[in-house]
Amino acid sequence: MKKREDRSPKIKALNAICASVLLCSAVYVMVAGMNIAAMGIMATSVVGLVTPVVLSGEGILEIVTGIFEAVFEGIAVIVVGFAEIISGFFG
Repeated sequence: MKKREDRSPKIKALNAICASVLLCSAVYVMVAGMNIAAMGIMATSVVGLVTPVVLSGEGILEIVTGIFEAVFEGIAVIVVGFAEIISGFFG
Protein backbone atom coordinates (compact mmCIF):
# COMPACT_ATOMS: atom_id res chain seq x y z
CA MET A 1 0.00 0.00 0.00
CA LYS A 2 1.34 3.42 -0.86
CA LYS A 3 2.04 6.03 1.76
CA ARG A 4 -0.67 8.65 1.99
CA GLU A 5 0.16 12.31 1.90
CA ASP A 6 -1.53 14.69 4.30
CA ARG A 7 -4.65 16.41 3.03
CA SER A 8 -4.61 20.11 2.27
CA PRO A 9 -6.16 22.57 4.73
CA LYS A 10 -8.93 23.35 2.21
CA ILE A 11 -9.99 19.68 2.09
CA LYS A 12 -9.81 19.47 5.89
CA ALA A 13 -12.04 22.54 6.16
CA LEU A 14 -14.50 21.07 3.65
CA ASN A 15 -14.56 17.81 5.61
CA ALA A 16 -15.18 19.68 8.87
CA ILE A 17 -18.00 21.76 7.42
CA CYS A 18 -19.68 18.82 5.71
CA ALA A 19 -19.32 16.56 8.76
CA SER A 20 -20.81 19.18 11.07
CA VAL A 21 -23.70 19.85 8.69
CA LEU A 22 -24.30 16.11 8.32
CA LEU A 23 -24.34 15.58 12.09
CA CYS A 24 -26.58 18.57 12.76
CA SER A 25 -29.07 17.60 10.09
CA ALA A 26 -29.08 13.98 11.30
CA VAL A 27 -29.92 15.17 14.82
CA TYR A 28 -32.61 17.43 13.38
CA VAL A 29 -34.14 14.51 11.45
CA MET A 30 -34.14 12.39 14.62
CA VAL A 31 -35.80 15.10 16.69
CA ALA A 32 -38.19 16.75 14.24
CA GLY A 33 -38.75 13.92 11.78
CA MET A 34 -38.18 13.62 8.06
CA ASN A 35 -38.20 16.89 6.22
CA ILE A 36 -37.43 17.63 2.58
CA ALA A 37 -35.05 20.46 3.47
CA ALA A 38 -33.16 18.39 6.04
CA MET A 39 -32.82 15.48 3.65
CA GLY A 40 -31.56 17.81 0.92
CA ILE A 41 -28.99 19.29 3.29
CA MET A 42 -27.87 15.81 4.31
CA ALA A 43 -27.49 14.77 0.68
CA THR A 44 -25.49 17.90 -0.12
CA SER A 45 -23.13 17.36 2.80
CA VAL A 46 -22.60 13.71 1.85
CA VAL A 47 -21.77 14.74 -1.72
CA GLY A 48 -19.34 17.33 -0.35
CA LEU A 49 -17.60 14.66 1.71
CA VAL A 50 -17.54 12.02 -1.00
CA THR A 51 -16.43 14.05 -4.04
CA PRO A 52 -12.74 14.61 -3.14
CA VAL A 53 -12.42 11.01 -1.99
CA VAL A 54 -13.91 9.59 -5.17
CA LEU A 55 -11.73 11.81 -7.36
CA SER A 56 -8.55 10.68 -5.60
CA GLY A 57 -9.54 7.04 -4.98
CA GLU A 58 -8.00 4.19 -6.93
CA GLY A 59 -10.31 1.31 -6.08
CA ILE A 60 -13.65 0.66 -4.46
CA LEU A 61 -12.12 -0.34 -1.13
CA GLU A 62 -9.91 2.77 -1.16
CA ILE A 63 -12.98 4.94 -1.82
CA VAL A 64 -15.07 3.36 0.96
CA THR A 65 -12.31 3.66 3.54
CA GLY A 66 -11.58 7.19 2.34
CA ILE A 67 -15.19 8.21 2.91
CA PHE A 68 -15.14 6.99 6.50
CA GLU A 69 -11.76 8.60 7.01
CA ALA A 70 -13.09 11.93 5.69
CA VAL A 71 -16.06 11.84 8.05
CA PHE A 72 -13.92 11.00 11.09
CA GLU A 73 -11.28 13.54 10.09
CA GLY A 74 -13.97 16.22 9.83
CA ILE A 75 -15.28 15.38 13.28
CA ALA A 76 -11.73 15.37 14.67
CA VAL A 77 -11.04 18.82 13.21
CA ILE A 78 -14.20 20.14 14.89
CA VAL A 79 -13.21 18.65 18.26
CA VAL A 80 -9.65 20.01 17.98
CA GLY A 81 -11.05 23.45 17.11
CA PHE A 82 -13.27 23.48 20.19
CA ALA A 83 -10.38 22.28 22.36
CA GLU A 84 -8.17 25.09 21.07
CA ILE A 85 -10.88 27.67 21.75
CA ILE A 86 -11.33 26.41 25.31
CA SER A 87 -7.56 26.23 25.91
CA GLY A 88 -7.27 29.78 24.59
CA PHE A 89 -9.50 30.98 27.40
CA PHE A 90 -7.32 29.35 30.04
CA GLY A 91 -3.89 29.70 28.41
